[in-house]
Amino acid sequence: MAEAMRETRLPLGAPVPAGLPARAVNGAALRWTAGPDELRLPECEEVPVPLNTRQFVAIVDCFESLRRHWCDRPDVLVSSDQFIYWDRDYHPKENPGNPPLAPDLYVVFGVPDRHRRSYVVWEAPKPPDFVLEVVSPSTRRRDEKEKPCTYAKIGVPEFFLYHPEREPESALLGFKLCGGRGGKYEPLPMEQLPGGAIGVRSEVLGLYLCPRRPRPRLRHTSLRWYDPAASKFLPTSFELARGKRRAEARAEALAARAAAAEAKLAELQALVEKTQRG
Repeated sequence: MAEAMRETRLPLGAPVPAGLPARAVNGAALRWTAGPDELRLPECEEVPVPLNTRQFVAIVDCFESLRRHWCDRPDVLVSSDQFIYWDRDYHPKENPGNPPLAPDLYVVFGVPDRHRRSYVVWEAPKPPDFVLEVVSPSTRRRDEKEKPCTYAKIGVPEFFLYHPEREPESALLGFKLCGGRGGKYEPLPMEQLPGGAIGVRSEVLGLYLCPRRPRPRLRHTSLRWYDPAASKFLPTSFELARGKRRAEARAEALAARAAAAEAKLAELQALVEKTQRG
């Protein structure tokens, strides 16, 4: 029985069947405790890079939507703005040549969804499956020129780059690694989706990432996920909250109308009784 459970494999996005322990998911034991290098290595920069609101909202909406999408999968890690250590010989002072990366969003399948100080590739023991970088003026050169080379070097299968200030047709670029670790990234096509949206399909995630025209109001995200299997967009936290408030408002309005109707009925019944007595 134990051997059969260790061989269990689930398709991407599938929920874990009831009774199947997390350690048996996708055929590998999940390591729920931090390794020695994760505890030893620095977990943040001395001077963090600030974000503008377009960057921040895009990152948060993408992150939270994916977290909810795989909420039943203990072997899917979705994280953001966290150091990824990929060079075992790296040392902040003695050997700083290959510093860690800190993508705006990354996804890894087959590792435990637990709290981490950082993501240490050789302890994980695999690189991320998907990485998204949201470009800012201060990070543009590194995001476009330096990071793709490093992601290819460590073997990240898909790398997406998003420019929040551009029009949708040129805002999002998706790349697929060809030739395995150390290979080259080839561009993924922008596709037309139902309803007129456009997006780039992530083969790893099984989802489309879709840019939208920037809007002045903070509540409007400019980047969202589309699930072709369900034929719908993954909702953002704001959309869920707004939908809940609207549903509550409709329920309150219906309750008020029902109460008014009952009061009116009681008034008519009282009038009928008074007429009959008269």
